[in-house]
Amino acid sequence: MDRYTETSYTSYGQHIGSSFKGILFGLLLLIGSIVLIWWNEGRSVDQADALEEMQQKITTLASPRYDASLEGKAVLVQGEVTPRQVVMDTQFEVSTDGLVLRRKVEMYQWKETSHSESKDKLGGGTETVTTYEYHKVWSSMPIDTSFFKQKSGHENPPMHYESMTFSTDAQLGDFYLDKRMIGHIGANTPLDLSKLPKENGAVKNYRSFLYIGEDPAVPKVGDVKITYTYAPAGLYTVAAKASGKALVPYMTQNGKALVFIRSGRVEAQTIFKEELESNAMLTWVLRIVGLSLMFVGFSLIMGPLQAFARVIPALGSLVGGATGIVAAVLTLIFGSLIIALAWLGARPMLSLVIIGAGVGIAFVLGKFGKKKQVVSSAPPSEPTSATPPPREAPKLKGDDDQEEKPAATPPPRR
Repeated sequence: MDRYTETSYTSYGQHIGSSFKGILFGLLLLIGSIVLIWWNEGRSVDQADALEEMQQKITTLASPRYDASLEGKAVLVQGEVTPRQVVMDTQFEVSTDGLVLRRKVEMYQWKETSHSESKDKLGGGTETVTTYEYHKVWSSMPIDTSFFKQKSGHENPPMHYESMTFSTDAQLGDFYLDKRMIGHIGANTPLDLSKLPKENGAVKNYRSFLYIGEDPAVPKVGDVKITYTYAPAGLYTVAAKASGKALVPYMTQNGKALVFIRSGRVEAQTIFKEELESNAMLTWVLRIVGLSLMFVGFSLIMGPLQAFARVIPALGSLVGGATGIVAAVLTLIFGSLIIALAWLGARPMLSLVIIGAGVGIAFVLGKFGKKKQVVSSAPPSEPTSATPPPREAPKLKGDDDQEEKPAATPPPRR
């Protein structure tokens, strides 16, 4: 592994200039996050509605036989799926009697990684030490070395082959499945290549993979490794629409084209439960991405405050922490509001709950941040010496009805 280190210095003025440029980029991120969150919530609702519609209307067939009464309706068909043709990768002469063949191509390449350490200097400047590391990896995507910090000695050759998927049309009882339908089947079973020739030109066969290069045990940059997986013929469950004697995607009222294929016998309830869970997971992933972009956008917009405070490193860190809390609060408020508004038409009660939750969390964060700031800025109290309580003066003897007078108190010791 090669390593290259670079030290750079950013002046106080450069920080100020960059922070004002960051405002524009922050506004773009803010707009982009709003669009992403709004689109994601709409997509989530539409997908959930489409899944519920198909689940309510689907009919499970007792056998894979065509029934004219089900024309144009959602059906669940279970049975043996058999290919109509041999699936073949003609480029490397690899074939299977299954339904789908997937070719994965990887090339041994240089890859650049970097990490930086920054240290604020008195006066507002920053010293940054960046370390670039170069190591060799197997990658299914070409790595462009033109952006490497150190290009010399780390060049990658062009990738002449690419990953591809091949499929065939098939038959399920009386029903026909075209290549696009079969393409929904996952090809996860490793393909045995032992029956192929040991060598075919520059391609060497190692039974579980093909190799273009000298020795896979000692790979060199530019070597290529090719592996195959396939989906075998057999028992499958297909949820789709009956169109004549063909199964095609089911079109919902909101314009979603749905088709689901599972290996083995699977009930409709199980399929739609899995799909609804998958939709919810994707919604949360995109939601987090959108809120993260919004947080970065707000942080960049408030960047000049931290940049001006950098003149004193400790002050810059304090202001940076404060702006981070403010950005988080604004993100929760505006993010919750956008999510709620997107859901308002379809889920009005849920949208109100989301708004309330977002405002509540933002209020708690704001109170916590304010309390923490007050505690950190409060001056420490000066220690005081403990003063003993004054001694009670002895009483003088006298008549019972006379007021007792305290004896003279001796002066304090020096």
